[in-house]
Order: sequence, then structure tokens, then C-alpha cells
Amino acid sequence: MADGFSVSSELDGALFRLGQTLRRLRVSIGGDEGFAYAIGAGFWQLHHIHDFGEVRVSEMAAALNLDISTVSRQLKALLSRGLVERIADPNDARVVLVRLSPLGRRIFAELVGKRRSLFDSALKGWPPQDLDNLVHLLERMVQDLDCAINEVDS
Repeated sequence: MADGFSVSSELDGALFRLGQTLRRLRVSIGGDEGFAYAIGAGFWQLHHIHDFGEVRVSEMAAALNLDISTVSRQLKALLSRGLVERIADPNDARVVLVRLSPLGRRIFAELVGKRRSLFDSALKGWPPQDLDNLVHLLERMVQDLDCAINEVDS
């Protein structure tokens, strides 16, 4: 671009600031200290389990692009707080699945509700077309980044 403006540099800075803000979001919806872990790293595990029901740890690790030991450690924290439970795979008793506990479903619903309420509040002045464009462009960016990463990994 003209005048030394670098799209990648500007985008990287904006994404860094977005990441910082999203970390602040985790804190601002906190409330119950006993479930603070579900707001942080554990949120994405809860989200995945919510979306897919009963899941293998290895499948979750692959879907979240995390090492299985990392996911296992994070799940241990969720298990100790009663947010998820382990069950035997009905198709293979040697395999353990995890699913949301009733408490986990309630906490996850509360967290999602608080996140969405905060987004609604922050974006209330945005015209609907801008919101549609934002979602469309973010989805497009994710797809293009996935393609670029796959090319590098090939």
C-alpha cells in the first residue's frame, strides 16, 4: 500500500488489541470465582462439548488445534469443578468420552448469554449492514488464513 502502510502490520496490531480486549471480556463476565476457569481456557472446551455432545479427548484436541496433554489438563480442571463428566463410550468401553454435566450446561449457557449481551451492548450503535459486513469479513479472513496455513503446512 501507499505511504509505507502495511496491511499485515496494521492487521496484526488490530488483532493483538482484539485479543487483549477478549481477555478482558473473560474477566468482566467473571462473577463466580469458582468457575473462573470456565471463562478462560476452559470456555473453548465447554463450547466444543456443547456443540458436539459426547466427545473423545483426542477429537477435541484435534478440533481445537491443541496438544492432547493440554486439553487433558484443561479438562481435569473442568472435571474438578463439576462442569464436565466422563462416561464410557457405548461403542468401545475402553474409550472415555466427556460431556457437559447439568451444572456445566447451566454455566455455559450463562457465559454465552453474558458474552452475547456484552457484544450487543458494545455494538448497539452499529447499523445492521456494518454488523453483517463485520461477520462476513471475519469469516472470510478465517477461511483465507486457514488456506494460507494449509499451504505452509503442505
